[in-house]
Amino acid sequence: MNIKATLLFLLLTISLGLFSQTRQISGADSLRQKVDSHISSFLSTIPIHPDSLSAASDRLIAAGESNNLSSYIAGRLFMIFKDSGIMGLESVSVYIAQKYFLSDTLTPPDGLNKSEILLFVEFNKHSLIGMDAPDLVMTTPSGIHKSLKESLGSKYTVLLFFDDQCTICKTELPELLKISKFTDYEGLSVFAVFTHPDTSRLRNFIAGLPVNDIINWTFVSDPAYSTDFPRLYNVVKTPQIFLIDNSGKIRGRNLSSSSLDELLSKLYENDKEFSEQASRFAAAYIEAIDFEDSVSVKTSISSLFSNLSSASDKELYRSVFSYIYEELLYSQNEKRREASVIVAEDFIIPYPDFWINKEYPAIWVPSMVKRTKMNQVGSLFPEHTMLNTSGKRITLGKKCSKFTLIYFTDQHCATCKTYTEILKREYKNLRKKGVKIIAVNTMGTPASSNQYKILENIKWHVLSPLENDNGSIFQLYETESVPYTLLLDRKGRIVAKNFDFATLKNIIK
Repeated sequence: MNIKATLLFLLLTISLGLFSQTRQISGADSLRQKVDSHISSFLSTIPIHPDSLSAASDRLIAAGESNNLSSYIAGRLFMIFKDSGIMGLESVSVYIAQKYFLSDTLTPPDGLNKSEILLFVEFNKHSLIGMDAPDLVMTTPSGIHKSLKESLGSKYTVLLFFDDQCTICKTELPELLKISKFTDYEGLSVFAVFTHPDTSRLRNFIAGLPVNDIINWTFVSDPAYSTDFPRLYNVVKTPQIFLIDNSGKIRGRNLSSSSLDELLSKLYENDKEFSEQASRFAAAYIEAIDFEDSVSVKTSISSLFSNLSSASDKELYRSVFSYIYEELLYSQNEKRREASVIVAEDFIIPYPDFWINKEYPAIWVPSMVKRTKMNQVGSLFPEHTMLNTSGKRITLGKKCSKFTLIYFTDQHCATCKTYTEILKREYKNLRKKGVKIIAVNTMGTPASSNQYKILENIKWHVLSPLENDNGSIFQLYETESVPYTLLLDRKGRIVAKNFDFATLKNIIK
């Protein structure tokens, strides 16, 4: 049934006057059945999407061309979407109610009470799919205030409203515990709102749960109902389950544990596919850039930034620019590492509002930019206190010789072993040329470094981090991949990085 046929049928109905002041009740009932059938037939041709169904509803209601018929059609559509059982379609009911009944454009038909319509809208309009989740500031059993908005650090957050004595809750909660603990959903947390004002019951309930099962759960309550959570989240019964993403958008509502599990599975699969597509695009884009020309780099990235940052949803921007930055940051090509600074300083750090994880542009990226600059050729080598094989503190990078070759290694790394063997063969010649060699065993201790030095018959210093200080090496030096080599001059400036021995010999000749 297409829209023209539907409109024709409805207009014919009006002309016959069968909807106004009819004396034949059976005829009116028959007509209603036919109208209902035509509405259903027409809706079956429309994509199941709130925007499409709202527009289709407008066309059907307008076809009535009289208050009685239009009111009946609007009422039928309101009830269809209100009780569809399809997540998200309640927004169409809210749309129809607000546009036609609550605005007094139409009078609700028999069987629909305006106050009931208003109640439905008030309890649903704040928490529809795609909306920003209303914030709730509630109290934990220990008296600490917790904000829902500030708790959305995970990829997804389950917002649960429950009562410990609710029969359905007793069935659903064990399943939710399984979903939050035993599934493959990374970054899933639960913000659990206890709906009963007796908080002692909440404390007793939590005490009965295995501690390891609720590590990623936050339990809160609002005994005074000051947050108005029943109205904001349609909590007229329990359990009520919502799913919220880390940007604060509602992705699921009126869920059961099984429908939540199904929704999460689809969302994570979609996220994975989206991430893979963004990564492939970013990788292809990187390969088209001339990294020998910094002006060309900035121009190319600027064009990409303009296109992606203009979108209202910044998810593609975040995916593409984090991939590009980290791909360049960890590249073995020095020009690409230098380009990572441009990407960070011009297109990531200045735009903290584009990022859900605020620490990424504000803390982590700036720290990596600082590290990149400190490790560039021409920069002063960043000194750092370490331990020699005797446990004595040594300042790495201080008191340099004519040339100082520093290489970061791992005693269990096969490539590092090969590099060490070459150094051992070249050791005498390098010493004659004024080259001092220092190895840094990045994951070692003085004892393990000493054993390594003896076992490999190494003639030069082997240093290791201070106790519990391994992380500082990765914060200061580009040591994600070893061996990582640097050559310093007498003043401690970096003159070469990750060089082969032919390059080294050419520099020190």
